[in-house]
Formats: sequence, structure tokens, C-alpha cells
Amino acid sequence: MKKDASRQHGNLLKYIATIALFVCYMRANAVEVFFSPGPDCEDKIVGAIDNSKKEVVAAVYSLNNTRIVEALQKAFKRGISVRVLTDRVQASNRASGVLTLWETGLPIRVNSVYKIEHNKFGVFDKTLAVTGSFNWTNAARHVNSENCLVLNEENAISAFHKRFEDLWGLNTEAKSLPYLKKLAAKSSPQKTPRTIASEPTAK
Repeated sequence: MKKDASRQHGNLLKYIATIALFVCYMRANAVEVFFSPGPDCEDKIVGAIDNSKKEVVAAVYSLNNTRIVEALQKAFKRGISVRVLTDRVQASNRASGVLTLWETGLPIRVNSVYKIEHNKFGVFDKTLAVTGSFNWTNAARHVNSENCLVLNEENAISAFHKRFEDLWGLNTEAKSLPYLKKLAAKSSPQKTPRTIASEPTAK
């Protein structure tokens, strides 16, 4: 009996130690930090988009990174709910990928409440968030000194997702759609702009 009790006690201690190590591991990996120039931030964002199963939301100041734009298009085409809020001035930049995404069919909104939409964050399936100074641009990847944080902590992810939903509601489709149509007409006068009357229904 003493041997059995000792064995059970030993197993219990091993179980507790395993749980403690797991908790320490989760805490240690709640935030990952990366810097650019270099591929790390771009790779993390593209990987998060590619691995998303249900939803991608992003509030970004500037958006022209070739790989990120392509990943967002692919996610949308495979049926993922993708929404992007961006800065109206940056969206009008000739190098911006915003019109490319909008003409693909993605729901895009531009800031109409605050002076600048200066966020740079994305939330993926409500299980992962990426934020930091890193704009979703080619310059941020190749020549700028930037940082990005990959967040796996539930409260932080929830806070970023809530902030996105708040901003999405403030910056309405009614004000965004005419602006995007105007940009499209100016960008390609000979091309028929996207003619849908409203955003696709979120899945």
C-alpha cells in the first residue's frame, strides 16, 4: 500500500511539474518580437493570413506589400471573411494595394472619423494578433527600421479585435464606398470600376 501511495504521489508531482512547465511555456510565448528590415514580420503576417480558417481583420495605415496583398486575396477567394480598414490618404497613393484588394471584392473601409488611421495590426481567427510599427508595405520589409509583435495572449487579442470592430463601425461603408469608387475611376479612367452597391456580407 505504501509503495502504491508513493507511486501515486510521484505521478501527481510529475503531473504538477508538467502543468507548471506548460504554463511557463505559454507565458514565455505569449509575445514574440521581430524586427525589420528583413523577412520576419512579413513572414509572420503572411503565415497568419494563410493559416486563418474563418476570419482576418486588419487596421493598417499603409498597405502595398506584395506578398501580404496576395495572401489577403487568396484568403478571400478561399472563403475566409477578410476586412481591411486603412488610411484614406495612403489608399490614394499610386503604389497602394488597397484598390487591388477592393476590386477583388474585399470589404475595404477608409478613415472618415479620425484624422489619420495610423494603426498597424491584424487579428486572425481571434486566436492571434500582430501589431507594431511595421506597416504592411514593401518599404517596411526591405529598407525601414521597424518592429512587430506577435501576440498569443487571449486578453490582448480580444482587445485588438474589439478595437477593430469599433473602428469598422465608426468608419462607415456609406462614406468609404464613394471614395473608393472615385479612386478607382481616377486610377483607371478606361476601366469599369467595381459596380457592387455594397460590401459582401461577412461570413
